[in-house]
Amino acid sequence: MAMSLVTERSGKTARLTLDGELTIYEVAGIKAELAEVMHGIDEIEIDLGGIAEIDTAGLQLMLIAKRNPGKHVRFVNHPPCVLRLIDLANLGGMLGDPLFISATESARNMP
Repeated sequence: MAMSLVTERSGKTARLTLDGELTIYEVAGIKAELAEVMHGIDEIEIDLGGIAEIDTAGLQLMLIAKRNPGKHVRFVNHPPCVLRLIDLANLGGMLGDPLFISATESARNMP
């Protein structure tokens, strides 16, 4: 599945919706598009709800976005694949966004 990026701008804020795979095969293109969107924007919300697959390249892109000086980047609507990778890499605190885990997801991960 190809990655699509939908942007909504309002003054100095933007909302991005990512859909598809956030893997090494798509990250280079998304990184360029994300840099373009972030130009002139102070606050950005990135909706991850449509992500079907993510790998460490996608996680690295998330970290790069968060570390962008002068920008407030917030990730929302984390799907299970993103939550698993963030947990595996122990980066929940580094990304600094509230992560919501549903009761059914928690039950699936119980031993």
